[in-house]
Amino acid sequence: MSTTQDTGQHAASRYQSQAVQTAPGPQLLVMLFDRLAADIEIAERALADNDLHATNERLQHAQQIVRVLRHSLQPDGFEGGQNLLGLYELLLTELLDANLTKDLSKIQRCGQIVAPLREAWRRAVAVPGTADVRAQLD
Repeated sequence: MSTTQDTGQHAASRYQSQAVQTAPGPQLLVMLFDRLAADIEIAERALADNDLHATNERLQHAQQIVRVLRHSLQPDGFEGGQNLLGLYELLLTELLDANLTKDLSKIQRCGQIVAPLREAWRRAVAVPGTADVRAQLD
């Protein structure tokens, strides 16, 4: 790899890191769900290609994201918070099981759990006046 490519990749990594660090709360949730969905999709493809190392890495990263989501959640702060916490717990269990068994259908089930949550946060962030959501997340 050339020095120019290294410098470009380093700059892109710094930009991405800064974007995450400065994103408002609701937008950060969307970014986390985008990455969670991407990790699951990559894990599916990696497993289909019999790349167990990549499958493991992506599923472990997905688990880390769910742990962050779970840890940042204040379930008693809003109606449905306990249900969301239960969904995060279920997702974490499914991701762990999918990684242990390397079962494609379990990975796909995780994607099915994440998709509506991801879409809900995208819609919430896009609606004017939803900045108040951040108070529930901080």
